[in-house]
Amino acid sequence: MQSKLTVIIVNYQSWGFLSKCIDSLLNQDSGILKIVVVDNFSNDGKIDSFRKKYSFVQWVQLNYNSGFSKACNVGTNFVKTPWVLFLNPDSILPVDCLGSIVSFCERNNELKLISIRMKNNFLNKPFPHGLYFNFWTVSNTIRQFYILFSKSKMRKKTIDGKKVIFLGWISGSFVLIRKKDFDSIGGWDEDYWMYGEDMDFCKRASEHNIQTCVLYDWFYYHAHGGSSRRNKDIELITKAELISSKHIYIEKHLKGIEKKMTHYLLISTKFIELIFSAPFS
Repeated sequence: MQSKLTVIIVNYQSWGFLSKCIDSLLNQDSGILKIVVVDNFSNDGKIDSFRKKYSFVQWVQLNYNSGFSKACNVGTNFVKTPWVLFLNPDSILPVDCLGSIVSFCERNNELKLISIRMKNNFLNKPFPHGLYFNFWTVSNTIRQFYILFSKSKMRKKTIDGKKVIFLGWISGSFVLIRKKDFDSIGGWDEDYWMYGEDMDFCKRASEHNIQTCVLYDWFYYHAHGGSSRRNKDIELITKAELISSKHIYIEKHLKGIEKKMTHYLLISTKFIELIFSAPFS
């Protein structure tokens, strides 16, 4: 059977999570997928044992930590299938879910940029999506009021008996898309090293009339922060990158006075947070 789907996983020292992730992919319809793992210079000597254990995986070893976007784009150089799935290494898929998801999306061409329902380690159901970043979503207080007036922007629909929600952006932990649509968007923006690239990708997709949606009749498990929260040093770096990515997004997608005000509001809110958190750090 010819493969329909290539799964791209970006790894950085997440070997325990990665092993469970690949094992869950082995429980899918073996005829539909190819697996590519791009290692972002883990540099810990463990990749050799994984090459032997998972010899069927296409391993790509980078000589520096290029960030998520760059590594994803590198992985797409090995895609020869009509579909590509970007999947975080700290994700686990239920048995035989990918085949049914791809078949469902192939029957419904309006489904372009796709995620599914997310569950975390505690079996909660966090949303694998969010609001686009702007002046009204910088502050937690303001954002709560903004959310109340933004729910109407989500469009719910039933397609072939399945619940589908069309909305703004989806998490980069599970992004399913046709390769031709990925190419038309222009790939992941490598200005983002970590965080914000998924929001940017969906924003640019919308400019190409490629809608974002979440299929709520399928789900996956995601241990959020499997790579980014392993120790205090890495957590500090990733939190700094989150702030940096927000400024990049503001600069790219906002205009005029809103751009300036959002930059200043982000700086001031983070400054206040640091002042109050410093005594406890």
